[in-house]
Amino acid sequence: MNTDSITLALPAYNEQANIVKVLDDSVKSLCNVCNSWEILVIDNCSNDNTSLLVENFALKVSGVRLIRHDENLLYSGSCATAIKEAKMDYIAIMDSDGQFVATDIQKFINKLKSGANFVNGWRRKRNDPVLRLLASMLFNAMGRYWLKCPLNDLNCGIRMFDRKFLEVAVIKHRINMSNPELYTRAKLSGLKIDEVEIEHHERFGGTTSHNFLKSIALLFQVNKYMKSLSNELSTLNRK
Repeated sequence: MNTDSITLALPAYNEQANIVKVLDDSVKSLCNVCNSWEILVIDNCSNDNTSLLVENFALKVSGVRLIRHDENLLYSGSCATAIKEAKMDYIAIMDSDGQFVATDIQKFINKLKSGANFVNGWRRKRNDPVLRLLASMLFNAMGRYWLKCPLNDLNCGIRMFDRKFLEVAVIKHRINMSNPELYTRAKLSGLKIDEVEIEHHERFGGTTSHNFLKSIALLFQVNKYMKSLSNELSTLNRK
């Protein structure tokens, strides 16, 4: 069993249909991977019973902690809170919608122990509706164009990193995603970036809040966001 410690952060917004199962499965997985762990649920100002369910779960299972935002800080805000609050050697941030599983954490650890600092997930086999798949294709194309990002699945909902990356993982942008900026921070700092294939399951409850195709305005926002990160990366070419 791994002697290193792990923080698993679960950003959550209106996930009352999923959060208890995700917590239960995650606890079992972490107990099989390492001796020391913590789970942080970052409730991004949900208006359902997500927080109550987490609080009740935490009363029964030590190591589970709820952090609740007083306002919705979008997905990037939840990831920023996770980075700030994580205490362990390795930090994983995983969506709490049940489409990802903590059993994959061992795969990430193997990559980190092989020298990587930031490891992104790759949903080679996806269980998503057609519109989500098309949206992801467009998102990845934007990442390749603006960031020259070689990752196959830039917007994957599970990623893991070490504390060396944590030192540079500053999230400046307020938007409903985080991986492009995390990738940019690692690239600017000369850290090693890798990816690993993971399981991806059909969402079994609730509704997604990560549909960036729901409006043309949001597409322009994502494009502006990518362009801003591209401008930061351009400093590498001037050195």
